[in-house]
Amino acid sequence: MTATSTTSPARTRALAVVAAVVIDGLIWLLAHSAFDIDLRTPDGPGSTTTSPLPFPAVIIGVAVIGLLGWGLLALLEKFAAGRARTVWTVAALVILVLSLFAPVFGAGLTTGNKITLVLFHLVVGAILVPAFRKSAPAA
Repeated sequence: MTATSTTSPARTRALAVVAAVVIDGLIWLLAHSAFDIDLRTPDGPGSTTTSPLPFPAVIIGVAVIGLLGWGLLALLEKFAAGRARTVWTVAALVILVLSLFAPVFGAGLTTGNKITLVLFHLVVGAILVPAFRKSAPAA
C-alpha cells in the first residue's frame, strides 16, 4: 500500500503564506536586531530618498502578496483550468523578477538594506511559487 497525500490545496497554500510571513519576519528581526540595519525602502522608481520599513509593513505586505497570489491562482483554476498551473507559475516568476528591480537598483540604500530586501523577495518566491504550483491541479 502506498501513502497518498491528503493535504488540501487550501491548507498547502495557507501554510505557505504563513511560512513566508514568519520567515520574512525573522529576517527583519535578524537584520534589525543582530546586524543593526536601519531597514528602508526606496520612495519610488528612480527616487534617491527612502522611507523606513517597519516590522508590521513586512508582515502585512508578505501576507497581502501571498493572498493575492492565491487569489490569482484560484481565478486561473476557475477560468483557465487546463493551464492554471503554468500561467500562474510564469506570472509569479515574472512578478518576482520585476520586484527585485527596486531593491537592487534603489538609490540611497545601504548594501545591508539591499541584501535584506532582496532576501525578503527571494524567500517569499522560494516558498510561495513551489507550494502554490504543487497545490494546483496538473493540466
